[in-house]
Amino acid sequence: MAVAAARQALAQAHRYPGVGERNLRRKIAARLGRGLTAENFVIGNGGTDVLRMIAQAFVFDGGNTIMSRASFPMYRIATDTFSGETRQVEPAPDLRHDVAAMADRIDADTSLVYLCSPNNPTGHIITQAEADAFMTRVPEHVVVLFDESYCDFVTEPNYADSLAYVTEGRNVLVVRSFSKSAGLAGLRCGYVIGRRELVDYVRHTQLPFHTSDVALAAASASMDDEDFLRELRQAVVNGRAFLYHAICDLGLACLPSQTNFVTILDPPSGANELAAALLQRGFIVRAMGAFGLPNGVRISVGAQEENEKFVAALREVIGVQ
Repeated sequence: MAVAAARQALAQAHRYPGVGERNLRRKIAARLGRGLTAENFVIGNGGTDVLRMIAQAFVFDGGNTIMSRASFPMYRIATDTFSGETRQVEPAPDLRHDVAAMADRIDADTSLVYLCSPNNPTGHIITQAEADAFMTRVPEHVVVLFDESYCDFVTEPNYADSLAYVTEGRNVLVVRSFSKSAGLAGLRCGYVIGRRELVDYVRHTQLPFHTSDVALAAASASMDDEDFLRELRQAVVNGRAFLYHAICDLGLACLPSQTNFVTILDPPSGANELAAALLQRGFIVRAMGAFGLPNGVRISVGAQEENEKFVAALREVIGVQ
């Protein structure tokens, strides 16, 4: 449905974008409920663009931002872009966000705290108990950003309900994307959710005609394709379980994940070397040094046939019979 909608929108590609952005905001609001309206959302060209807009809105005049060292590097890049000070906090021994240590780093100059859940590259979530304990320590001048780009793949029941903080009127922004669960990474469409007064700051950073009608049409249509979304989610859940157990059976350390990827830790040959060897066999994986995990290699879940071929290639690379 998304591809068909994009093709139809291409027939009007000679025109400037129209009401598609507003209509998508209305549609997401209706889907999420909770009293949210279109004014609680800003659309961007993928989640990374939304993160850039948020940093521009809240870090432009300086201040510091707080994030886990082992997390999405765009937080640091966006902070640096707008001359903020990046404060990276060491993760807990199990590589989860150490939210207590992150709260300890907040001071009068803190503008933003980034909480990636599920986290890229570890796949861990922030639980409700962790989020509640953290939020009790956040002062009024700080904005807490929950990056939930992978939220549609979460199966753990204790996943933090970030939208509850939004409806309570807290200084919380929630970033989500159509790139992963809708399979629209190339079309670039993401959004942020927050209370209206907070979201208006972000809206001021949005340029006119900011998002393509082709991407907006595809994103909107994808929300109606329930069969595809359900099948894709189940394939990811099954595929990551297969990869996790297969990698562990090869004697490698693998992080349990709530995303559409799994991450290998401490491969014997080294992360960069393993990625290079797998590339020679036709598998593109990513060493996680830029993500604060120098000993990690991230593997995206594919179709089951691809997953099985990957495990066979991995077995060959590490020399396991």
